[in-house]
Amino acid sequence: MIVLGVDAGSPDVPAAEHTIHDLIALLGRPALACTHFIRSGRPHVAISLALDTLPAELPAGYGLAWEDRRTGPEELAAGAELALAEHTSGAGRAVLFPGSAHLTGTLTVGELVDRSAISAVTVLASATPPAPETLLDTRGYLRPERKNGILTLATTPGLLPDGSHGLVPFEIVDPQACCGGH
Repeated sequence: MIVLGVDAGSPDVPAAEHTIHDLIALLGRPALACTHFIRSGRPHVAISLALDTLPAELPAGYGLAWEDRRTGPEELAAGAELALAEHTSGAGRAVLFPGSAHLTGTLTVGELVDRSAISAVTVLASATPPAPETLLDTRGYLRPERKNGILTLATTPGLLPDGSHGLVPFEIVDPQACCGGH
């Protein structure tokens, strides 16, 4: 497995996630794809990709970092190197991860953990983790945090599609949707 840090200068998380999906066509589906906030220089979001191998031709116009190599425009190459360092240290916000494609609809916390690389589920403002039988509506958008290499999904109490109470992901698809994008 090789980790590639990529910085396209994405101004926000949706743009960085779009870059991940654009790169899949060129690089193949990564085993793990994460976003990383770059706070040096102009704040933006870079990505890291865990790939089986690097293709012979890497994408042009991006900052790239892997192993001890760095290419691309200096500011972007520096951001790619930061994303690589965070990924290597076990950090990041996972967008694609083992099992992520099969986590849809409502399932139990136990099923979520059994079917994916997510190892832990937390409930905001609760000191105890949810029981394995607790229902969770994935809402088609799970973005667990990677800390020390462990994927943890933050959730909050919410209504399930059938109107009953359960858990929903804390992070939502478009946090600005309620405000018309403003």
